[in-house]
Amino acid sequence: MSTILECRGITKRFGGIVALQNVDFEVRSGQIVGLVGPNGSGKTTLLSCIAGSLQLTAGEIHFAGNNITKQKPHRRAHAGIARTFQVPRPLPSFNVVENVAVSAMFGRDAMPKASAVLRAREVLDQVGLGSHADSSVASLTLHERKFLEIARALALDPKLILLDEVLGGLNPSEAAEGMALIASLREAGVSVVYIEHNVKAVSSLADYMYVLNQGGNLAQGAPAEVLSDQRVIDAYLGGAAHA
Repeated sequence: MSTILECRGITKRFGGIVALQNVDFEVRSGQIVGLVGPNGSGKTTLLSCIAGSLQLTAGEIHFAGNNITKQKPHRRAHAGIARTFQVPRPLPSFNVVENVAVSAMFGRDAMPKASAVLRAREVLDQVGLGSHADSSVASLTLHERKFLEIARALALDPKLILLDEVLGGLNPSEAAEGMALIASLREAGVSVVYIEHNVKAVSSLADYMYVLNQGGNLAQGAPAEVLSDQRVIDAYLGGAAHA
């Protein structure tokens, strides 16, 4: 598989606080990459650096063969990078389908409103929210809002989607539905970076894993290899590593 995302020497400082220090990170085409680590290890900061909402202090990011280190977030979205957020924040004055259509209008292939609404309905069917298309976002449950986040990202027609704890707060059946949805993205040829505290979910879905600790690379490799690494067990997983 070819490399679609390559991050080298990623460093991000907020004043005197070092959030990321010399992090290397890579994603291959059609791959699900799990990104785990303790709270405060820099996972969401790394996603924000890749998406462009945070600018690097040092390092470079290459996407689909192009250096995007200095690009603005909308340019990265047009190039094919989409992301979700830990806390869903849909546009409250728009209904469900309109929330997704906005993404389609400004995605990789910008389209007029009528076409964007049709695209939005297709994506909502894909994530299991088709029956809620004309509902208000206020009527959605937590797990439906999380899936709406994914739908908004998919409407951009991404090559790479960055998922930030999309299963957080879901019950087991909802989480299983979410895992199946994430697996379907890989089957559709979309590369995925997946932050998740649910170790079982990450290890069952990911082709490759990275572990961050205190803003730096701690371990990387196949899930079974990473989860048996004593450094990972000591820093993050504890006794849960072998559960």
